[in-house]
Order: sequence, then C-alpha cells, then structure tokens
Amino acid sequence: MGEVVAQIRGVADYLQTLAVQADILSVKYELKSDRGQELASLLRKIKALSVRAKSYM
Repeated sequence: MGEVVAQIRGVADYLQTLAVQADILSVKYELKSDRGQELASLLRKIKALSVRAKSYM
C-alpha cells in the first residue's frame, strides 16, 4: 500500500511540473492559431489535473 501512495505522489509531482510548463506554453501559443488555441486548451486541462492531484500529496 505504501508503494502505491508513493507512486501517486510521484504522479502528482509530475503533474505539477507539467502544469508549470503548460502555463508557460499556453501563454506562448494561445494567440498564434487555431491549433495553438487547441494546445492551450489541452495545457489548461493538464493544469487542472495538477490542481486536483495536489489533494493526494
């Protein structure tokens, strides 16, 4: 059970790292094109997952 919790925390940490990168990329690409807007949307979803994952830490 302890190993599972450690893995969940690892995933939550990784999601937080992705969220920071997503924030930077979404600002960069949001206004560039339709694909950029789609990418920004996906990156915002990653950020939202990161926020939800914080509750497991």
